[in-house]
Amino acid sequence: MESRIYKSSICKSKIRIISKILGGLGILCSLAVSATAKDCIGVIPAGSGHAFWNSVEAGAKQAGRELGIEIYYRGPADESRTEVQNTVIERVLEKGCKGLVIAPGAPERAANVAALRAQGIPTVYIDRDTGWADVVGVIATNNYEAGKLAAEKMAEALQGKGNVALLRLKKGVASTDAREQGFLEGATAAGLTIVTDDYLGTQVGDARETAEKSLRGKLTELDGVFTPNESTTIGTLQALQRLNKAGQVIHIGFDSSQTLIRAMKTGKLYGLVVQQPFEMGYQGVYMAHTKSARDRKEVVDTGVVFATQANMERPEIRQLLHMDYTHGIANGTTKPQN
Repeated sequence: MESRIYKSSICKSKIRIISKILGGLGILCSLAVSATAKDCIGVIPAGSGHAFWNSVEAGAKQAGRELGIEIYYRGPADESRTEVQNTVIERVLEKGCKGLVIAPGAPERAANVAALRAQGIPTVYIDRDTGWADVVGVIATNNYEAGKLAAEKMAEALQGKGNVALLRLKKGVASTDAREQGFLEGATAAGLTIVTDDYLGTQVGDARETAEKSLRGKLTELDGVFTPNESTTIGTLQALQRLNKAGQVIHIGFDSSQTLIRAMKTGKLYGLVVQQPFEMGYQGVYMAHTKSARDRKEVVDTGVVFATQANMERPEIRQLLHMDYTHGIANGTTKPQN
């Protein structure tokens, strides 16, 4: 009798242990399914390392937190390495992401967009539009009008007369191509003369060297300089400092960074056309999350402000310059409506 009771107790004990193990495995399996089932949105910038793209990432991740989805953010180190975006798109597909947000580095991204659409995956362009109908949306600055705004501010500062340099980024980049064209047409219409028109490249070091060579022979006749993005603006600022001309010509650039804010505060840089990259990342994720791949294309202009030494401490300007979103989009004041 005692032996039977003992054996029975052992049996019951084993059953309880097995039940606990199986129950634990059930919980683990449930957690694994939950983790893999979490929605993912891929976000691919055109480059990295600049304050602009860091702000895009911050906006995308803020949206991800609000929506409870994973953000897979990767991009090329150099904007000229457009082929890297192909590799990242493959990784986005491997992860099973349900949507893609991308700043297209080249028109060739159209083939990627078409392939994603065929698989039911919506794509949203940010920062620039390469004109492909298969995207469900474009969230960007109106780059042509922003370039015209820079020309208008240049003409105001020079009272409608003067010689200016147009220092471009790289041919074929949709966003800066449009800004450069807007500036060229706006400056010419306002009575300014373009005396230098050169491409500087995508890296700050290259921009500095090329700008210095381009401007050196024009110093005596130069009244203004326009640069269409963060890297060209920083590189040209450094070149003008080397040439002892920083603050002596009207230099209008694009985007914001601590280097450019300091230069504007000390009068070495006249003004900046400041975009809203945080909103591009933020609204891009929301749109990719809520849109179907078959939805019609929607275009959202995130707008710009023109910052100068005179207005840079105004709260609304300061917020964009310093990318401080404590009281802005991050708390939902401009959250997209589903």
